[in-house]
Amino acid sequence: MGQFPEHLLRTVWERQRFASSHLRTPDGQRITILSPGTFNSDGGPDFLNARVRIGNVTYRGDVELHTDAAEWKAHNHDRDPHYNRVILHVVMTADAVAPPTHTVSHRPVPLLVLHPYLDEQVRSAWMTDDKNEPDERIKCYGLNAEVPAELISRWISSLAVERIELKVRRLEERLKQLVDERRSVVREPYPRYYGNPDEIPPPHKEYARKDFAERQLWEQLLYEGIMEGMGYSKNREPFLALAQSMSLRILRQHPLSDTTTMMALLFGAAGLLPSTRVVKEKEGRSYILPLRRRWKELQRSFKSRRLNEGDWLFFRLRPTNFPTARLATICFLLPSLFDESGFRRLIGILKNEVLSSRERLNMLQAMFHFEPDSYWSRHYHFKSIAGKSGIRLGTARVNEIIVNSIIPIVLLYARVFKDQRARSNARTILSVLPPLEENSITRLMNAQLLERKMTMSSALKQQGTIHLFKFYCSPIRCSECKIGQQVFAAITDK
Repeated sequence: MGQFPEHLLRTVWERQRFASSHLRTPDGQRITILSPGTFNSDGGPDFLNARVRIGNVTYRGDVELHTDAAEWKAHNHDRDPHYNRVILHVVMTADAVAPPTHTVSHRPVPLLVLHPYLDEQVRSAWMTDDKNEPDERIKCYGLNAEVPAELISRWISSLAVERIELKVRRLEERLKQLVDERRSVVREPYPRYYGNPDEIPPPHKEYARKDFAERQLWEQLLYEGIMEGMGYSKNREPFLALAQSMSLRILRQHPLSDTTTMMALLFGAAGLLPSTRVVKEKEGRSYILPLRRRWKELQRSFKSRRLNEGDWLFFRLRPTNFPTARLATICFLLPSLFDESGFRRLIGILKNEVLSSRERLNMLQAMFHFEPDSYWSRHYHFKSIAGKSGIRLGTARVNEIIVNSIIPIVLLYARVFKDQRARSNARTILSVLPPLEENSITRLMNAQLLERKMTMSSALKQQGTIHLFKFYCSPIRCSECKIGQQVFAAITDK
């Protein structure tokens, strides 16, 4: 019997394949699992938001799984703030004299050794070391070979439009929130009603085109969209939260070209400005010192939410995608993207009838060109050692920001202000833009549906394919899918 496989341990915990009514910590405290939590496929603890009663106290937090208790310290979890919310360390085996588990905040973490409580089927799987995990499959896989390529292409094209529309609607709601925030600052008088309470009309927010006329609203929307795009898939939420707390209005109280102040504000509010004591390089300490001094001056007046280091994920990311690298990138882009004419320049590119679609795309991509300073041209992180390369923003990342942020914002602008030219040109760019980087969804759909029938030749086709999987294949809405209707109708007819 070898080491307990990690995938099997995860299944055991998720499905509670053990004698859960008799669980005890090594020191004899009763453990009751109220909820095992939700599996976390990213960095950090294995299961999030679990509920566990230990003794007479109920805890809500995260659960970390290991085959052996010694792995907690071996994996440096005792020095990682992402593990501060762990309420239970679940292991298969533990050395009786092993030191207790602690978080970086020095809080002891209760231990559960599962080995004595396993059921017989799990023990059998352990003995045979069965590592075959089921592959994810769409329901029509193996049945869709006869579906015409033309039908698939038409359906995916219509879903691409649906996906872009969802992005536009989301932005529209955020734009209205920004308008409401400005209204609350003005403090318009509240209407008073007298008489029968039943006759008081329900509150109803109405918006006129003039409400959206302020350029600052659109610039904040663009700033949030670009920041969210900088977050890659793992850090979108903290980047968006940072953009909303450290708004463009706050940044503009200082010159955007003052990179030291921009970095002090953004890294400080992000909780990613380390103490000089933890930075190994002399160059790094010299770079951080003025940022920390500037943040100390400015943070007194900053009343919004601050993030901390534990909100950010670095696990399984290329160094160029580290949140520190992306945040530094934004600091160098601020002056060109958000100067007084930045948003007008963006709309001008989309409205210019002299330009071809390819030229418009090239000009949008050029807006994201920047030159880092000597420090960031050789670093990705304040704690890293200088290397041969540093921060950069590749074409693939710029294209993702164009697809997911810029084009939807321009489409919303065109809708609000009835600008057909901007709308038409924005949609055309999606057709000429090549597909974005391949991901697990596009690989799965290409292998199980599209292969030898249709190529994702553009970002628009790729968006439609992703939408098909997320909104139809994954939730098994086959009866509402044009492909599913044909596949399963044919099976019924037989």
